[in-house]
Amino acid sequence: MPRYAAVIFDMDDTLISRTGAFQRYLERFYMEHPALYDRPRETALQMMADWDCGGETDRTVYFSNVKAEWPGIIESAEKLTNQFWAQLPEEVEPYPGSIDVLEQLNQVGVPWGILTNGPSKMQRRKTVVAELDSLAPFILIPSEFGDQKPSPAVFQKAVEETGSFASETLFVGDNPVTDIRGAQSITMPTAWMKAGRAGWAGGSPEPDHVVDHIRELVEFLI
Repeated sequence: MPRYAAVIFDMDDTLISRTGAFQRYLERFYMEHPALYDRPRETALQMMADWDCGGETDRTVYFSNVKAEWPGIIESAEKLTNQFWAQLPEEVEPYPGSIDVLEQLNQVGVPWGILTNGPSKMQRRKTVVAELDSLAPFILIPSEFGDQKPSPAVFQKAVEETGSFASETLFVGDNPVTDIRGAQSITMPTAWMKAGRAGWAGGSPEPDHVVDHIRELVEFLI
């Protein structure tokens, strides 16, 4: 059984459900914009969820698409984008049981931290709403120093925060490119958060572990 000296987590769809938060945001958006009522609720919500591409779509482009589909929405794409950045963090929730695992890591002294892409203000607010800010020994947001995953430099910086070596520090994330490939680029072992998907389809090399919840990794850390 492998043993790891430290662990670094992605945040969205790893410790918290960004997917769930975005769905709750969309439901509120639908209720607040009657222009969308020309489509059945589920149809409109699914269209807007598909355009999101798991958060990878540029927000201004995203809301330009929304306005093109529903011209009756009077707010500008820029205003909708600013509202999105403010509203989405308020919808986040940690995955059930995740806080218990993180508290356990703290209790036994396992070095760990969070490495997450995204705008600084929004990501920092998410950590507060999800009550991660008071738990995490460190939270790195690469946009604060002009970088982002999968840059090897940001993974190396996170490893240095743990005080361990890359080869003995497990990285846990849901994105095959920004998380798994990024961590592998500096020889970190990896765990892919399946998050309900059928299975790994990111090619070779595969992650060292495929899990549905971080509790499955406790045996490798404690």
